Amino acid sequence: MSTPLPYHPPGERVPDPLTSDPYGPVQQPLSGAVELAAERGPVVYVPGAHGGFVAVRREDLPTVHTHTPAPAPVVSGVDPHAQRMAAKGVFAAGAGVGAYFAAGAAAIVLDSLAQALIAAAVAAGVAIAAPGRRGGGGDTYVTHHHVSNRWFGRSHTTIRNR
Repeated sequence: MSTPLPYHPPGERVPDPLTSDPYGPVQQPLSGAVELAAERGPVVYVPGAHGGFVAVRREDLPTVHTHTPAPAPVVSGVDPHAQRMAAKGVFAAGAGVGAYFAAGAAAIVLDSLAQALIAAAVAAGVAIAAPGRRGGGGDTYVTHHHVSNRWFGRSHTTIRNR
């Protein structure tokens, strides 16, 4: 209970607020006289002027026949929502396949580039390590040793430079 009890002097009996007083006045209904449901008929609750709902007898309501619109024609064919869903799925599959092929092409390009860089490095290393080809000048001598073996262990050697 949210309200305090009134003051009572000590020793006087305090009434219990939870039990009803059988000798007190009978409380009347808050909305008016008691009306049985069988006497009044079916009731419909309609929105009231101040935001609440008001009980109104069904026979007291105005009867206005409203025009019911004809049902919308049924469209034959595939559902547009299903078409959009299918198009999204096809697009996602196409994007996935395209990304797969693009990644494969990028791998081939990078592999070819790596092989070209390795070949260039090997060629540069061979060019640096090759003797006698630096500076572009100088003569090249080829020496031929010709050894002829004769009878009884005799050998003859000829050296030619070209």
